[in-house]
Amino acid sequence: MSARFEPVVFRPLPRPVKPFPQETEASFLDRLAAANAMPVRRLQQPSLWLTSRLDSTDQLSVLSGQPRTSIQHAIPRWEKQAWNLPQGPLAATIRWACRRCVARRTGNPDQGVMVWMSKHHDQVCVPHRLWIGRAVESPALQFDLADFPEIVAAQQRHYQLLRRHGPHVLNPCYAKCSLFWHVLMQHGYRISKRSQRLVRLQPRPARSVRPWDPKRYAAVYPEIVTTMALYASPYWRRLAMSTDEEDFRAFHAEFTRRLPNESPLRTTAKPWFVQQLRTIAHAIQDAAEQNVLA
Repeated sequence: MSARFEPVVFRPLPRPVKPFPQETEASFLDRLAAANAMPVRRLQQPSLWLTSRLDSTDQLSVLSGQPRTSIQHAIPRWEKQAWNLPQGPLAATIRWACRRCVARRTGNPDQGVMVWMSKHHDQVCVPHRLWIGRAVESPALQFDLADFPEIVAAQQRHYQLLRRHGPHVLNPCYAKCSLFWHVLMQHGYRISKRSQRLVRLQPRPARSVRPWDPKRYAAVYPEIVTTMALYASPYWRRLAMSTDEEDFRAFHAEFTRRLPNESPLRTTAKPWFVQQLRTIAHAIQDAAEQNVLA
């Protein structure tokens, strides 16, 4: 007589855990296991999963004691895609959730939650005025921006640009303009407001601040967004790409009006700078057209 296999009956764990909005499945399992003092592997034992008739969403729902709809709405099913690569038009990536949002929702200020967020467009938690974006390697590195309203305002303007022009334009805008500013400063382009922000954010000698320190990115973020606004505009982007020198001079003048350089560029950097203004416009236009076709 052949052996008879009964399906596994899942029961809620003693301590239920609510999922965080946009939380990764791995992060949620870690928190669920920690709350119930058990290793994560016990929640993922192949023998249990293989004999269960429940799908993964139902399993998480039963184990965590949360409704299926709560799991579906909170945890995107993107885990099988490559980590830290674009996921659809908003280019989602895995980052640490705002530590103050986590504390408010979970009641635990020391709990870390990994979430899917936009790779390009989520840099500041506006309600809590924390830098949560680029180069933040742990919740402890999310620093306060209460004394930097211009950085918080830059995030709000960034979202406005995203709503107006869409991700097919803003994705390449952020990628190109962010890189451009970090190279531009190496060539001697100087804006005192950016320098003052960095000193206030990190009151140490400039050489002691790591090149990838999140405070370096935050300090120049308002300038990045200002440049994005210029290139996102079809009118100004057209002038930047124009072969008519008068059109291009108008774009160049507008760039320096919005972002005046307070220190002359080195002689060798001047032709590079002019060429980059054109190159970035073409790159954004090409990327936007490819995204629309895709």
